[in-house]
Amino acid sequence: MSPKIELRFPDGPPQAHPGSFKQNGMDSQRRPSEKNGAPYFHDPDPLIEEVLNEGYEQEMAAVASTMAPVHSSTINVIVQKCLCRPKQHLENASLKRERNLLVALSTVPYCNASASQWALLRGFYTAAATFALEEPALASECPRKGNHWQIVGFQGCDPATDFRGTGILSLIQLYNLVQTLPESKLAAVVQLSRNEPHDFPFAVVGINITALLVTRLRNGELIESALLCGGYLKALNRLYQSCIILFCKQWKEENCTVKDCQHILNKIDTLLRQSQKSLLNS
Repeated sequence: MSPKIELRFPDGPPQAHPGSFKQNGMDSQRRPSEKNGAPYFHDPDPLIEEVLNEGYEQEMAAVASTMAPVHSSTINVIVQKCLCRPKQHLENASLKRERNLLVALSTVPYCNASASQWALLRGFYTAAATFALEEPALASECPRKGNHWQIVGFQGCDPATDFRGTGILSLIQLYNLVQTLPESKLAAVVQLSRNEPHDFPFAVVGINITALLVTRLRNGELIESALLCGGYLKALNRLYQSCIILFCKQWKEENCTVKDCQHILNKIDTLLRQSQKSLLNS
């Protein structure tokens, strides 16, 4: 069993906004976000697309004022001034709405009434547990609560409590990781996380990396990555995957234990601030 580490959020946990999932104390369904009758937000994975379009207008309005405007990189500013080029508007309306949505999702708590969110959570567990359990067939046994969640790196019997700081955005990223990472790499990551006494809580590390990305996203620092990748979510997921791989590489090379976790996360945060392109190209 992986030992516990502290969930750290550099800016403090984003505030969840009541009334989004609960009405009169009960879980409630959301109204889908649509544009001309079609889903507003798109993703290659139909399950992620469904979650993205469950309707988060209230949360999007609540976080809009916390989002910093985007800025060109220093080199782009110099080029514009030297060549007398007009100022570029890098973040168009579509990108701005996508960034708004993703920041909002980091404040949305896990909803027990959402079948699609449960499918994401169970999908993450099944994929990761396949490489964590001595009998992979047991990965299909996944009750909503229980000690089995600690096998894949959650801190207790209810994984929803670990999403409190980064909302369902961290769930989306965990699910996307196990669905898109090559099987051999996923197996290596999961098995490294289970290698006592140098084990680490896989899911919690992933949630912490989402927290780092949310800070950069809210501060308007991911625009160039978004333009390179074709959107903010694509950029987030590519950076996330690279950060996980880098975390594991550093963990193995430095023979780390849980006490070293924040040290490596700090290194990753520095790269996210200073060299996103190197992460995207790794």
